[in-house]
Amino acid sequence: MKKYIIPILSLIPLASCENFLEEKMVSTITQDYFESEKGAEELVVASYNTLRWKYGFMEGPYMFETGTDITEPTDNNWATISPAVWAPTGEAGSYSNNLMGYYATQLLGGYPIINDCNKAIEIITKLAPGKFGTDKDFANRRLSEVYFLRAWTYYMLVTQLGDVPMPLASNNSLPAAFNFPKSTSAEIYARIIGDLRFAHANLPTTQAERGRITKYAVAHLLAKLYLQRDQAKDFGQYRNADGTVNNNDANAHLGLLYKGKGANDLDSAKIFSTEVINGLSASNGGQYGGLAADYWSLFKTARGDWSNESNAEIILQASYGNNLDNGRYGMRTTAAFTCDYTNAAWNLPSKTWAYGLRKGTGFLPTDWGYDVFTDKVNDSRFEKSFQIEYESASFNNGTLQDGPGLAYTDENNKSLAWTAEEVAYFNANIQPDYNRTSWGGRKAVLGQRKIGRGDLGLVFLENTKETAIDYLEAVSQPYVLYPRWVKKDGAYYYRKTGVDRLSSNTGLLLGRTLRPSSRKFIDPNRSTVDNHFGTRDVAIFRLAETYLIRAEVLGRQGNYGAALNDINVVRARAAYKAGESRAEVLARIYPGSESLAKSEKTYPYSASADTYSKIKADASYWDGASPKSKLENYPAEAVTAAQRFIHFIYNEYSREFNSEQIVYEGIHHAGIQLERVLHHNQLASSKVGNWPVSDNPVNSNGQNGNGKGVFQAKDTFKPFPQSYINMLTDEKGAPLDQAQAAKYQNPGYN
Repeated sequence: MKKYIIPILSLIPLASCENFLEEKMVSTITQDYFESEKGAEELVVASYNTLRWKYGFMEGPYMFETGTDITEPTDNNWATISPAVWAPTGEAGSYSNNLMGYYATQLLGGYPIINDCNKAIEIITKLAPGKFGTDKDFANRRLSEVYFLRAWTYYMLVTQLGDVPMPLASNNSLPAAFNFPKSTSAEIYARIIGDLRFAHANLPTTQAERGRITKYAVAHLLAKLYLQRDQAKDFGQYRNADGTVNNNDANAHLGLLYKGKGANDLDSAKIFSTEVINGLSASNGGQYGGLAADYWSLFKTARGDWSNESNAEIILQASYGNNLDNGRYGMRTTAAFTCDYTNAAWNLPSKTWAYGLRKGTGFLPTDWGYDVFTDKVNDSRFEKSFQIEYESASFNNGTLQDGPGLAYTDENNKSLAWTAEEVAYFNANIQPDYNRTSWGGRKAVLGQRKIGRGDLGLVFLENTKETAIDYLEAVSQPYVLYPRWVKKDGAYYYRKTGVDRLSSNTGLLLGRTLRPSSRKFIDPNRSTVDNHFGTRDVAIFRLAETYLIRAEVLGRQGNYGAALNDINVVRARAAYKAGESRAEVLARIYPGSESLAKSEKTYPYSASADTYSKIKADASYWDGASPKSKLENYPAEAVTAAQRFIHFIYNEYSREFNSEQIVYEGIHHAGIQLERVLHHNQLASSKVGNWPVSDNPVNSNGQNGNGKGVFQAKDTFKPFPQSYINMLTDEKGAPLDQAQAAKYQNPGYN
């Protein structure tokens, strides 16, 4: 095969973003085409497809959410880190293959995009066709964009695989030998940092076409890379003298994290993060240092409305358009994080626009993914991140709109009916103060349907064993309430479900799909109510992360006071504002609601004052002794205030960026992924006795206090796919022998 065709990666008109990504569908294009001005420009644009990789493929969340302490796949084999899955020949290897882009019959993914970037760099710097030759500033801007896109692709590869090949020249033909020696992470970071410094010097702070790389996007990534290089600076001891990793070393996974070190990495991270913060604060202003005034405004959307995509807090986004006009696989993050919420017993008989949909297996938070919100009643990010309440609703196929659900007197209403004991409890203890408008002040009546139009249908209570709700109080609510912990007759039950009043044992590994799911990617603009292809842009970099990057830098430099200032910019925005309504279940039932004023516990549950003073962080959050520090639930390995501070930063990441596929990067590069997963993620962990014990375990599957998984140090990196290892040769084209293949593979996967 003398030539292969570089594909224009399906960048066709995108309705919800600017039109620089608009391209005509082209079936085949020769190499010569790209050596023209128009072809080179289109090659640059096509390379932007790398920004979509995490979100357009289910591989994205499988690789960037699995292996955190706050998210678990609903696929039990993935959630428990089954060796059959987490292996070079398993699905983890297949998804690594998809990330790398090596296929038997096609070339898509990381390395094909890198090859496109290399080709674009060569054309711009050596051939300089048309405007690329006559306008140096234009050429440097486009070159800078490509440098960034190549750097981002290498960053994803290094994050998942550690040392990887780093080709810097394009190939127009298949090589005679598949000899792809790996470059060390240190070499790769040095290269991409250098490229990004060029990009930083040549890109403007704003682009007329939203979605193009800006100076601030480059500065944000530079700050992140400099910080990550410093985080791993002490792990060089786990590298051999030649820079390779000893696969037999118990700390080889830490060696893979080593990225070299610069004399001023933390200072550089501070300089670049400060540039972004100051620049966006000056242009965006506002009370919260350039952050969106309302956390929910970053994700809120409605039919025909994509206005959240232009929020000034977003530094860089992956741009999408309508449904399948988004590359070969569309945008599927919208269907990755939704629970199965439809049931006539909740007066939710069908899928809706407002609540999204679920296709196949997906991803839901771990218990710690909810409990990392240590003050759910005052930190609005909990309610704004997770769907904890569903109003009765159904999709009306005649009007293509969501209906308000059926009236409780409608003969077709199949919602749960009141029992005698529920009637007695509700009428005596709840009804006198229950003034939800839809409810109309009615009393419960034996045998009558509970849930009518505009009423709550399905509601979740993420409590603890210590704050378990009494069974009768739980089932007597005017909706179906699913608590994590319920108590009855002195016994404590964990995650009992079943529409017939908490009768089914679900526990762990059983029926785990019914829990609060992410609200962040629900997309009411998909083409049909049951179509899982989304239309929404996804934020890759947000200014809130820039603040947390700088806060970690300042803390590592010993300046905790300045670090707290940055943390509290994020927390001030997270607070409920006076007049803002809480979810009903938060105001009435959640632990902590007892501290609310009576007016706040009355519909529409409006906050009487800003809650920032309740969640403002101080140094006691990581002192190891205070109640607030203990609520942060630090792993046993965090024995000093400095170590606990780092974990606090990533607890804050977990509160701010849950389900955004960012937390994995943070805990991974900080070298704390293993201890956090083992301490917080029960399904992945092998720890014994680390969780509360219930009275309803189902053999080894129930809540017996023990971990259910086998996550190990090796699993902090993914395996190189076996199909790729089998393809490799030495420089003469001879297949690798067993020892050579074992040395190439990541530690622990032979």
